[in-house]
Amino acid sequence: MTATTCDEFMDLTTPHLPRLFRIGMRLTHQPSESQDLVQEALTKAWANWDRFEQSGSLGAWLSRILVNTFISRHRHQKVVDATAARPDLMAHLYDPHRLEEAHAPEGSWHGQHFSDEVTDALASLPDHYRRVVELVDVEGLAYKEAAEALGCPVGTVMSRLHRARKQLRDQLADYAREDYGLGLGLEAAA
Repeated sequence: MTATTCDEFMDLTTPHLPRLFRIGMRLTHQPSESQDLVQEALTKAWANWDRFEQSGSLGAWLSRILVNTFISRHRHQKVVDATAARPDLMAHLYDPHRLEEAHAPEGSWHGQHFSDEVTDALASLPDHYRRVVELVDVEGLAYKEAAEALGCPVGTVMSRLHRARKQLRDQLADYAREDYGLGLGLEAAA
């Protein structure tokens, strides 16, 4: 596909705006929300313009981006609403005493802030999985940095991390559900 300027992009997408606004209104029921949704969808379309196939329907492509953007917003809002409804969880997540640890998580990794359940689940991981979790999830290293620290390929880091997270998810599912109400309704989606 040839390089497209912003003006060309606007010329091609402008005829589709009324339809996008109508779809946005059906989804949001509010003109301002519809405008925001269309604007966000167009921003995503511009960012991914190189992925649009010239032989495809621009209107359908833009509509799909709009609907997917709405779905993503809706899912995000459900999480925000559920979290706001749980002040005990909010207090745990935003404890001001833990803010300093966010800047140096490796210092608190073995500390007092992991519950016994989480500490036990981490300890039960095979060493090569646990080390990847420590480097990526606790210390915040990028995959490439973790690969260099472990002396293995990036793909190995990603694979180990995926398997380790799955094991942790399986081991901590009951704990998360019982103590924090997390994961409810995910069984139906899985």
